[in-house]
Amino acid sequence: AGLPVTRHVLPLLRAVNFTVGGLLGEGVASQARFDPQAKALGEWLRSRHVDVPEELL
Repeated sequence: AGLPVTRHVLPLLRAVNFTVGGLLGEGVASQARFDPQAKALGEWLRSRHVDVPEELL
């Protein structure tokens, strides 16, 4: 719909992230309303346990 798409390559993570500029207007942080879904997802991600290779420590 005419919005700019930016690709972010993260080779050390073997990942690619895409952002769509202007999709959230001023951004989710610009609103004071409570967002329980995003908070639940953030807490779920925060609580994950992952194995970290020793050479990264």
